[in-house]
Amino acid sequence: MYEPPTIIVTPTPAEYKPVFINYVGRNGAEHLLKDVSTSFVYSLLQKADSAHALKVDGNNLRKMLVLLDNVERPKLDKISFAGIEEQRGIGFRMLSTYGDVFVNRKCVTVSAIKQGRMTESAAALLSGVRHKLDEPGCDKTNYDDEDNLHAFAVAPSLIELMKNGDWKDDVDNIRDSKKPDNFNIKFLTRFFEQKFFDGIPEPDQNKFIADLYKLSTVINSIHREIINAGYTIAQLDIRSFFTCSELQLFNTLNSAEQFYKSGPGNDKAGIQVRAAVPLLINFLNTTDAYSVSSNVAADFRITNAETMASFVALMGIKGASKESNDVNKFEKVWKAEEVVPLSANLQWVLFKGTTPDTQRELLIKFIFNEKEVQIEGLKSSAELPYYKWDDVKAFYTKKLNDEWDVEKLDANMHEYLLNLK
Repeated sequence: MYEPPTIIVTPTPAEYKPVFINYVGRNGAEHLLKDVSTSFVYSLLQKADSAHALKVDGNNLRKMLVLLDNVERPKLDKISFAGIEEQRGIGFRMLSTYGDVFVNRKCVTVSAIKQGRMTESAAALLSGVRHKLDEPGCDKTNYDDEDNLHAFAVAPSLIELMKNGDWKDDVDNIRDSKKPDNFNIKFLTRFFEQKFFDGIPEPDQNKFIADLYKLSTVINSIHREIINAGYTIAQLDIRSFFTCSELQLFNTLNSAEQFYKSGPGNDKAGIQVRAAVPLLINFLNTTDAYSVSSNVAADFRITNAETMASFVALMGIKGASKESNDVNKFEKVWKAEEVVPLSANLQWVLFKGTTPDTQRELLIKFIFNEKEVQIEGLKSSAELPYYKWDDVKAFYTKKLNDEWDVEKLDANMHEYLLNLK
């Protein structure tokens, strides 16, 4: 879940004011994407029930999942009340802090992955800055921006990475090194009779436990929906089947999956990071466009955790871009709950001079999960956390040319992804 920080804002340099915000964020706290009844956990419990092989906890878990399905089935692929509050809160704090950006009711451009939880997140975020989707006189919301927002579903190499990448070996190694002896049998025989457990292949054992943990995490997002449905939180508290140390283990595995699959992992020059090159170029071009035409207040994009992890690693944001070759120490440099929680967000805030001497100058600062951050390797000729826009553009353009095989900012990014190796 997203934890709104205490907002600490470095004073805007004298003779400057905020004029434009470039934004990308993960969708808000969400409901499940698929029926509980289609999950591997539920199907295995049903199979055991038919074989009269469920213990008391197994029956209790099966009943709990039935209740969860009752709550979730009408709301699949939507954001929850908590998600609406997260997104609206981010927008409201943006409006409160950088009100000059929105003062003249200029348009807010919006793009999002075409999925329910994404478009609902966009609407909630916009409501926080007192705008709405498809406002008259503004560009129509773009739900077909896959190259920028969903590269992991576009590039053949990234699709293969998601399915069969080496990151799976890294996660397996962490699980095997941290998991106590005989963990699977101790955990699963809480639910299943020994004879039934003996017939479950080890990969299915691991899948059951991992999927059960992921089902447990949705409960945090839907407290109000549970109460509105007439249940108590305790009636759906899947986490109660895990000990504290087990929850810590699976949180580590969940974090490792994101770190090695789409974050800096053990190679921050890998394709999982270069997947965000199109989005970086889009940010550079749309920010640069403000100096030509200033009729847009902000450019909002809603995407997923993979794109967020990839983008902040590519940018070199401190705290989100350091690689780790030691699978047992990666959490010292990267934690999913800090980098890509639900509603994770990144803002480029552009400032323009207000006097004859400064009116041609643009400053920019970077705000990650609503905290001012610095960029690894980027020297500031202004006072941190502010950078001169020309320095930022030159810094990333050089990296694009020297490290990421992109010669021009108008290069065909779809072709780039298709040829990504």
